[in-house]
Amino acid sequence: MIKRILFATKHKKRLYLLPTFLTFANACLGLFSIMQSLEDNYMLAAYFILFAAAMDFCDGRLARALGAQSNLGMELDSLSDAISFVLAPAVLLYSWTVSDFGMLGVAILAVYLCAGLFRLAKFNVTSDQQSQYFMGLPTPVAAFLVTSFVVYQEWLEASRVKFVYHKLWLISLIIFIAFLMVSKIQFPAFKQGGERSKFSLFNIFLILFPVGLLGLIYGYPVFLFMLIWYLGYGMFKTVYPKFYR
Repeated sequence: MIKRILFATKHKKRLYLLPTFLTFANACLGLFSIMQSLEDNYMLAAYFILFAAAMDFCDGRLARALGAQSNLGMELDSLSDAISFVLAPAVLLYSWTVSDFGMLGVAILAVYLCAGLFRLAKFNVTSDQQSQYFMGLPTPVAAFLVTSFVVYQEWLEASRVKFVYHKLWLISLIIFIAFLMVSKIQFPAFKQGGERSKFSLFNIFLILFPVGLLGLIYGYPVFLFMLIWYLGYGMFKTVYPKFYR
């Protein structure tokens, strides 16, 4: 009986290591993205950021499911996010095209970097207030937006919105994303439990995510449309709260 208890306890401790493993995988994928950006493999660098977001999506939920949440885990998660969703996208943007903008481009990426770090630090000290909605755009979503410029470049340049790749438009979009990260706009957190969540934005996201993957494979900007919907929902909910009583 005692052996069974000890075995179960040891097995449980091993399970607790799984969220930490996913967190470190997130950080390593961010590192791989930076390395690929420096080697001018922009598409691969963007995909590594997307894979890192998948790891980040899973580690927190797994930690909550196992009851393995801790302050150490939260700090590790934020440090990993700083690499994968703040530094890696900035390096990708610089290597991809922003280096052509000179010191202005460097300054814009510095704004993005500082906004992302501020967003992560702010979340660490206010996480208990952000169970249902995030205050400010989450850094993984910001990184998704940045990488979408690279992943969907061919499609966007062939459409009526090819102007987004003009220098002033691209700079404006990067600044706008940085602003959203430090803003007080509320964005769905996809982690609220209970009866209400069965509606739920999270379930809608789970349904649309495979569609987004198929779109990514075949070159259709489904993920980009999902991101635009996410931004629009958050801004609409914040600006017009009377519609969400």
